[in-house]
Amino acid sequence: MINLSSILGSIRLWALLIAAVALCTLPAQAQTPDYNNFHTWADLATIKNFSKDFRYDGDYGVRGLLSDDDWTQIYLRPSVRYRLDSGTTLHGGAALFYSFLEEEDLPELRPWLGVRFAHRIGPGWIISNYFRLEYRAFYLKPESDWDTSFRARWQLQARSPLFEIGSVKGFYGLASIEPFFMFESTSADNFGDRFRFNLGIGRSLNKRLRAEANYLFHKVRIIDEGGTLDVDDHVLRFRFFYEID
Repeated sequence: MINLSSILGSIRLWALLIAAVALCTLPAQAQTPDYNNFHTWADLATIKNFSKDFRYDGDYGVRGLLSDDDWTQIYLRPSVRYRLDSGTTLHGGAALFYSFLEEEDLPELRPWLGVRFAHRIGPGWIISNYFRLEYRAFYLKPESDWDTSFRARWQLQARSPLFEIGSVKGFYGLASIEPFFMFESTSADNFGDRFRFNLGIGRSLNKRLRAEANYLFHKVRIIDEGGTLDVDDHVLRFRFFYEID
């Protein structure tokens, strides 16, 4: 049996988030033209618990390989998390991204610090606010120096209670909206994220492995000849989470 109350609750919350995304896009659409891209992302996150409060997270992935001949990106992103209390978690790490482009490749280093506040609402709902500060250093090969930028991001996410589809139990739904805020950049705003919206479904496959399928709407600003463009990325993302002994 499908748990209709949980699904209806998920639909109501997702509808509110979709409305918020639509409101966020109106100013950008009025100023610059939009272009659409489709990408595929796939990544594996490994989790190692050293204690009930401290754990290692490392995710590794590839983007664009199955969907785009002009752009492919691979990344390694180790991090650690420390739980201060039942609802507050500190998060920090560093990432290496490497993009393979038509004209030149683009390496990027990205250390960050973040904090997550999670709250349980109703029977099984989890609402979380995640705030993160990131420093980005990337190397444009035609240039002689590394360019840098400093930005913040805020993610508002909801996770639904577990529900059933047919006779299969253990599914959960995800929805989030994540605006990005640029503080400073030496790259003359060569590119920058505007915001990201995510809608997904997941399920634990066994005690160690969990899988998710997500749709992301991702708005990016890039510099092109003649001005600044808003690019709408539609992303199909597959995520796997593996817990190590």
